[in-house]
Amino acid sequence: MPETIVTRGGQVTLTKDIREKLNIKEGDTIIINTIGETAMISKRDSSVFKKHNFLPDNFEKSLKELRSFSMEDRLKRLKII
Repeated sequence: MPETIVTRGGQVTLTKDIREKLNIKEGDTIIINTIGETAMISKRDSSVFKKHNFLPDNFEKSLKELRSFSMEDRLKRLKII
C-alpha cells in the first residue's frame, strides 16, 4: 500500500501509481470524501458538468410549485407529520 507524508501546509503527494490508476494529470481536480477516519480520492469527471438539457422542460414550474408550499405542507406531503 503506497504511503505519503503530509507536509506542514497539509499537502500530500499522490504517488505515480495512484495518479496512473486514476488517470490524474497536472491541473485535474480531485474530490476527497471522508467516511469516519477514511478518506476516498476520486478524479472529478468534468464532462458531467458539460451536459445540457438534462432537467425536464417543466423544471422551473415544478420548483416554483414546490417552494410555494409551507414547511408544514412539505412535511405532510412527505408523510413526516
